[in-house]
Amino acid sequence: MVLQKIFVSLRILLLIVALANLTSTAVFSNDTLIVEKHGQLSVKGNKIVDKNGNPVALHGMCLYWSQWKGQFYNYNCMQWLRDNWKCTVVRASMGVESGGYLANPETEKAKIMTVIDACIDLGIYVIVDWHDHYAQRHRDQSIAFFEEIANSYNGIPNIIYEIYNEPWGSVSWPDSVKPYADSVAKHIRAIDSVNLILVGSPNWSQDVDVVANNPLLYNNIAYTLHFYAATHKQWLRNKATTALNKNVALFVTEFGTTESSGTGIIDSAETNNWMQFMTDNKLSWCNWSIADLTETSAALKPGSSVYGGWLDSDISISGLWVRRKLRAEYELSTTSMGITSEIPMNFELRQNYPNPFNPSTTITFSLPLKSFVTLKIFDVIGREIATVVSEELGEGSYTRHWNARGISSGVYFYRILAGNSVETKKMILLR
Repeated sequence: MVLQKIFVSLRILLLIVALANLTSTAVFSNDTLIVEKHGQLSVKGNKIVDKNGNPVALHGMCLYWSQWKGQFYNYNCMQWLRDNWKCTVVRASMGVESGGYLANPETEKAKIMTVIDACIDLGIYVIVDWHDHYAQRHRDQSIAFFEEIANSYNGIPNIIYEIYNEPWGSVSWPDSVKPYADSVAKHIRAIDSVNLILVGSPNWSQDVDVVANNPLLYNNIAYTLHFYAATHKQWLRNKATTALNKNVALFVTEFGTTESSGTGIIDSAETNNWMQFMTDNKLSWCNWSIADLTETSAALKPGSSVYGGWLDSDISISGLWVRRKLRAEYELSTTSMGITSEIPMNFELRQNYPNPFNPSTTITFSLPLKSFVTLKIFDVIGREIATVVSEELGEGSYTRHWNARGISSGVYFYRILAGNSVETKKMILLR
C-alpha cells in the first residue's frame, strides 16, 4: 500500500511537470494549448465554463470500443487528431462488457491511461468513458476504476469523467441510473473535488429532460446527450431544450451523422440542424468514431493506419465532413471570425429553377471537397451547347446562371463533373 501511494504521488508529480513544460513540446498552429487556454472546467448554470468563467465548447472525436479497436489508443493517433483534425477533446471509450474491462481490467485500463497520458502531454482534454450499457450492474467495478483514475490524475485539469455511457433503453432514472451515478460521483468527489463529471440518462442518453427534474446534487455535473442525425431529430432537440431551460448543463459526448445503428444513410440536413443547435447553445461534442470499419459512421476506411497520417482517400464521407467541421470550429475559436457557414456533406446537383424556363435559369450544386468542376449544357443528341463552369472550386454550395438567348426551344441536359463525381439532369426551354 505504501509503495502504491508513492507510485501515485510520483505519477502526479511527473504529470504536473509535463503540464508546466507543454508549451515547449506540443503546440497548436497558434502556439496556444487548449487546456492552457481554458484550464479547469466547471459548470455554471446550464453552461460548461472555463477557468475565467466564460462558456466553452470543446470539439473532438470518440475512439471506438477499446476492446475491439484498441490499436488506435496510442500517442501518435492522439497527436494527429490534435494537429491535423484540430480536436480539442478526445473520448476514450473503455469497453466494459463483451471482452472489455470486466474480463481484462488491466489490459483495458492500460489503453485508457495511454490515451490520458498522451492528451495531457498534448494539452487537450480527455473524456474517460465507462462505455457500458448496464453500468448499474457493475457499480463496484466502476467505482474501483474511477477511484484509481482520480487518484492517479487528481489535480490535472485535462480529465473529464464520463461514468455511464448509455443506459440501455428505458431503465428508470430514479430507481437505477441515479443511485448508480450518485454512488460513483460520491467516490470520485472524495478524491477529486472539481473535475467535470458527465452522467448518462435513460433511453441511450436521450432522456435529459427527465434527469433535469431530479438532478444529482454534486458540483460540476453535466449530462450526456447522444444523437444520430438520421434517427434523432427535432423531438430530441426539444427534449434537450427542456433540460437546458431547467438549468442543467449538457455535453454531446457521442453523435453520428447516420442512423442510430451506425450504418445506413448520412443525413446531412439533420446533421447541420444539430450543429446549429449545438452552436446556439454552446454545447461541446464528440463524433463517433475513430475506427476503420465499413459502418457509415466510422471516420476511417478499412485498413487505415492506427497511428494517424491519414490521406483523404483513407477517410470516409462522414469522417471528411467531421474533420472539416472540427477545423472550422477550431479556426472560429482562435480567430473570432463569427459563425461558420454550413458545410455540404455530399456532392449534389439540384434541379434547375425555373424549369421550364425562358430565357434564363439557375443551377445550384454542392461540393463536399475541393474539386475541378465542369458544368456543361448538351442538346438531345449530345452536342455541347455551352460551358457554364470550368474551374477549381472549394467545398461549399454554388449557384450559376445560364442564359439561353438565341437557342431554340426544346429539351436540354446539364452535366456536372466534379472530381470523380458526375451527374446529369434534364431541363426544358420554352419560347
